[in-house]
Amino acid sequence: SSGINAEYGVTNVISYAVSAMGNGNVINALFSTELGARKGHGNSLSLLITLLQKALDGSSHHSDNYSQLTHKAFHVGQLSTEEQRELASWIVTDTAKCSASERARYAQIRLEQLADNKDQELTLYTQLTENLVYLLWRHVHHYTVHGRADTHQPKKQLLSSQDSIKQLTRELSHHLTDPFLKKIVDFTSSKNTSTVTSSFTSALVRRLRKLITV
Repeated sequence: SSGINAEYGVTNVISYAVSAMGNGNVINALFSTELGARKGHGNSLSLLITLLQKALDGSSHHSDNYSQLTHKAFHVGQLSTEEQRELASWIVTDTAKCSASERARYAQIRLEQLADNKDQELTLYTQLTENLVYLLWRHVHHYTVHGRADTHQPKKQLLSSQDSIKQLTRELSHHLTDPFLKKIVDFTSSKNTSTVTSSFTSALVRRLRKLITV
């Protein structure tokens, strides 16, 4: 579907961004520290936060749909004849020739197909969320830890840099609230995601929280 294709596109772009940063201690910073009034503008950390919020909203929507579809598939006999017929028509051309049990079975097959599509979309949202959290953590770590450690700067520049870091962590704490970070952990810990992804993302969230509360 066009929805899945769009989600694949966004996921691929973010995955490329992860690769483009490099793996060393000194990263290729792709996003500026800009936050606040120009939130979501250009290649800034605000853009990452905005994308993360949208990913979580999208995952919540798809998770609800997935639960509804699986519930209907399990209780297909409770659906109306008309609803069964409409679903079955995606599997067979002439549902009028189907018996009641055949119609219910075809309706169940269609619901399972739709649920599988939602499950694939949830997997994409999981990958997207993981990569966005990773990008955010790498940049915040780069700007805060390495910014603080750069004592070779002239004193005036060093003080200015330290003030910028304090402002960044202060603003990030307003955007990355405990309920928001908990929502990330809860989603990646859901039954639709892997244990590895859940543990990795949870660890990144803990590191992010530590960085912005220092």
